[in-house]
Amino acid sequence: MNSQLKQLLEYLERIIDPVRQESISRLHQKTLTWETVPRPPLIINYPLPENFAFKPFPHHQIFDDPEKMLFNELVYAFETSIAAREYLDDDLPCTIRANYGTVVIASLFGAHVEQRADNPPWARPKETWKEFLSVLDRDPLDFRQGWCPRVVDTYQLYRQFLAPYPVLRNTLRIVLPDLQGPFDTLELLRGSDVFLKLKTKPDTLDKVLDRIATAQIGFAKHLLKYIQEGPPGFAHQHNMMIRGNILIRNDSAIMISAPMYRHQIAPYDERVLQAMGEGGIHSCGNFEHLIPEYLTLPSLRCIDFGQSCLNDMDTIYYSAKTRKIPLTRVSATEEELVTGSIRKRFPTGATLIHQAASLTEARRVMSAYMSPMTVNR
Repeated sequence: MNSQLKQLLEYLERIIDPVRQESISRLHQKTLTWETVPRPPLIINYPLPENFAFKPFPHHQIFDDPEKMLFNELVYAFETSIAAREYLDDDLPCTIRANYGTVVIASLFGAHVEQRADNPPWARPKETWKEFLSVLDRDPLDFRQGWCPRVVDTYQLYRQFLAPYPVLRNTLRIVLPDLQGPFDTLELLRGSDVFLKLKTKPDTLDKVLDRIATAQIGFAKHLLKYIQEGPPGFAHQHNMMIRGNILIRNDSAIMISAPMYRHQIAPYDERVLQAMGEGGIHSCGNFEHLIPEYLTLPSLRCIDFGQSCLNDMDTIYYSAKTRKIPLTRVSATEEELVTGSIRKRFPTGATLIHQAASLTEARRVMSAYMSPMTVNR
């Protein structure tokens, strides 16, 4: 273990408060099950201060070095920091993952993965239809393919690194990597041509989506012996607790109509969710037209937002409330948090995020949000 990681783990072993983290967990659980809570959980994003004791490694260095990957997960991930728990007492669960971006399942099917500068890895789409059809020749349950082995190795090393630190070992949630969703992986494998092929080659795409769903379910279950999740019925993604055991990414699906999603994509999303014991769906952008379709999925237990500000969240909230489907990562402004108006807008059933300009500002906003006067306004 390199000295920087060892120093960080020793520091976190001293400053992480298991009692506080358990309290955070209970607040998330109650909010996600629509129970009455004193306030919805809030996670604040912020840039690390220039003088912060721990600096993340350049992003491109982590993919061949699990020690650096773990270091970065603890220092700065999703614009927040476990290492800064001593300075900001927001409602952040302490989570780490094998951070190989969006390409893991696509790589299993032979996608050529590229990683340039400090950008996340990306999958180059299959250039010809014939090359694309070669994915049907792959065994979706052979996890020796693509980047799957390095994901497994990373989790094994995480457990090894954490073994000497009982507080971290028992407090950190080791969560699933980004396994995307059936349609997002399909788009990674073929590119934007899939939108045309949904109309012209629907039967072929059904076969591929079936293989992708099989791979996603299989690899997620394969990883269960390496991760450390919970409590039962809950998991974590995007530094946030979710209901269920997996989060499907549906960023590409926002480009298709609701009827097309219902008939061609939803069956595979539901298959993944059901096989994993329920879960959530994430989308970035404006996806209001898909919300009614998501809410009809029997195994859906939460909806996660990339940019909630681009959606009519009040309408979505009341639609989701009828099925007690919680909303995660709902953006809140400083005014809403400081005045307490967000508490009236979303009294439960929604977890909140806020983007602060600095760690100092984050502390000020969190202090105001937690004050009894704000909660009772």
